Amino acid sequence: MRRTARRLVGVGAAGILLAAPAGAQAHVQLRPTTVAPGDPVEFTVLVPSERPAHTTKVDLKLPAGVLPFAYGDAPGWRRRLVTAANGAVERIVWTGRLAEDGYARFTFLATTPERPTTLTWKALQTYDDGTVARWIGAPDAESPAPVTRVVAGHQRENAGGEGDSAAAGADAGSASVAADASDDGPDWVARGIAIAALVVAAVAAARLRRRRT
Repeated sequence: MRRTARRLVGVGAAGILLAAPAGAQAHVQLRPTTVAPGDPVEFTVLVPSERPAHTTKVDLKLPAGVLPFAYGDAPGWRRRLVTAANGAVERIVWTGRLAEDGYARFTFLATTPERPTTLTWKALQTYDDGTVARWIGAPDAESPAPVTRVVAGHQRENAGGEGDSAAAGADAGSASVAADASDDGPDWVARGIAIAALVVAAVAAARLRRRRT
C-alpha cells in the first residue's frame, strides 16, 4: 500500500509539473538590465517560445525617453516602426514565425534618458493559435515586463562609437593646435632676436658715423 501511495504521489507531482505553464520558466527578456544615462546602447530582446504554438508577432512598446536610431536584422522577420505625431518611435513590431522550441533575438541601438530612472518595456507576444502573451506586469507578476535601470555613474557603452570618434577628433584637434603653437614659438623668438640684432647694429653704425664727422 505504501509503495502504491508513493507511486501515485510521484505520478501526481509529475502531472503538476507537466501542467505548469511554460511562461513560469521562459518569458520575454531585454538586455542589458543596467545602463548609463544619455548613453547609446545596444539593446537585445530575447523572445523564447513558452507554449506549443508558433510565435508570429512581437510588439514592443518603448519607454519614454528612449530614442532608437538603428536596428539589427533578424533573418525571417520583418520590422515595422509605429511613430507618434511628432515622429518619435513609440513601438517596434516584428512579424515572422518562430519554432515551438525556438527563440528569437532582436537588436536595436537607442540612446537612454539623460536622468536616472527605471525603464519598463511592455511587450505583446502573439501566437498562430490566436493566443497573446502580455508581458506587461510587475517584476513579481506571472507575466512580468522587462525592466532596465538607468544608473548614474554606470559604465558607458557608447554603442556605435559616435562619442569615441568625436572625442578622438577633439583630442586630435587639440594636439594639432598645440603642435602648431609649439612649432610657431621658436620662429617668433628667432625673428625677435634677429630684429633686435638689426636695431642694435643700426644704432652702432649711426654712432660710429657721428664720431667720424
